[in-house]
Amino acid sequence: MLKTTAADFHPPGYYTIIELLYKFLPPSEINTRLVSIFFYLATIFMVYKLASYVKGHLFGVLSAVVVALNPIFFTYAFEARNYTMFAFAATGSILFLLEISKKFSWLRALGFIFFTALGVYTHYYMFFILGAEGLYLLLFDRKIFFKMMGLYVVVGVLFLPWLPFLYGQLTSVKSSYWIPPIDFRNTYFDAFERILGGEGQSIWRTILFSVSMILLFGGIFQHTFRKSSKDKPHFEKPYLLIWLWAIVPFILASLPGLAIGGFKFPFRPIFFWRYLIGSSIPLAMVMVHGAQKSPKQIFMAFMSIVILLSLFIDFQTFSKQPYSFREAYQQKILPRIKPTDKIVTVLPSFAEVLYYRSRNNLKNDLIVLPEGLVQFSGKSLLDSYVAKGTATIDAAPKTRYFNTDQGQKVELVTPNKMDTK
Repeated sequence: MLKTTAADFHPPGYYTIIELLYKFLPPSEINTRLVSIFFYLATIFMVYKLASYVKGHLFGVLSAVVVALNPIFFTYAFEARNYTMFAFAATGSILFLLEISKKFSWLRALGFIFFTALGVYTHYYMFFILGAEGLYLLLFDRKIFFKMMGLYVVVGVLFLPWLPFLYGQLTSVKSSYWIPPIDFRNTYFDAFERILGGEGQSIWRTILFSVSMILLFGGIFQHTFRKSSKDKPHFEKPYLLIWLWAIVPFILASLPGLAIGGFKFPFRPIFFWRYLIGSSIPLAMVMVHGAQKSPKQIFMAFMSIVILLSLFIDFQTFSKQPYSFREAYQQKILPRIKPTDKIVTVLPSFAEVLYYRSRNNLKNDLIVLPEGLVQFSGKSLLDSYVAKGTATIDAAPKTRYFNTDQGQKVELVTPNKMDTK
């Protein structure tokens, strides 16, 4: 597992949890997805703790509810991916940074080290959150700057065993990778729309996104032109940290491969909206803060709209029946496949095609076409199965075969006699 992960472009934290789970439970879909659900619930708890620490019980409850119902965060709570674990680690790191800012203790320092190390071993975008924390310390909380630098050094030491593999991953994708260059006209708008309103296009997503943006900009306006108050010093620095947490990862993720005029930043583009799902947490907190600064009736109306729309979109997401290779096998392959047939696919569909071939106890040869092998992730996993003889990288065979593409489409290809000759 570690060797395969090192050959791809991921840290090993999430996959280590999955590997350990499989030592005690069967590697079923439900058991695998339960890891994401567990960290989804744990993240909600951490959001409540963080928001309550910043601005009281009501702010904590509302922030936790908005994050829990956020359509994109809710969707990926059930996916076998590392996003909820990453969000959990990032939230814990921010919480302990604020607690250390108030009063340093070794217990809080250990908490910060644990969550920060967990984050960098879960997703590389955690380094961008560390960038946000560092900027906050440098600009707004210099009294603990050197203490925090010592804690970052400890995290760096803990990450040293994986550093050579990270370097290898960076060099392996510097020439070609599947993430496309940034399109300024669409990339950022699309990212914010998905993070705030969900992945599926609908009028409900548009309304939820619009209301969310009103709350965000309204909160900025109210905070900028507010009158001084007794609670200003208490909330000012956490508010700034929350905003940096939301915005700095967007900026830092945009720099690799970015071309401005005649200058181009090094490395390939790495900006991908789904890696920024964790930004839904600070954005939700800013939205709730913006709503709370409004008159009571407007506050209740805005919160009701956000919660009800989120619930409606989540219900649609949870109730729809997704069409995956599970259904493709059941409907189009199992009723027609013969022992001599082959199954042909491409990256990145290979892992799912192989998984359901095994689940359906098929012994048919699996062939992966060579197109796009360098550009797509999952190549290291494919290589490990090729080494075992489980799959083959080759051109489409001349005999009868099932052609499966990335859209879960299946086509039975039957060459005529002239072709076979």
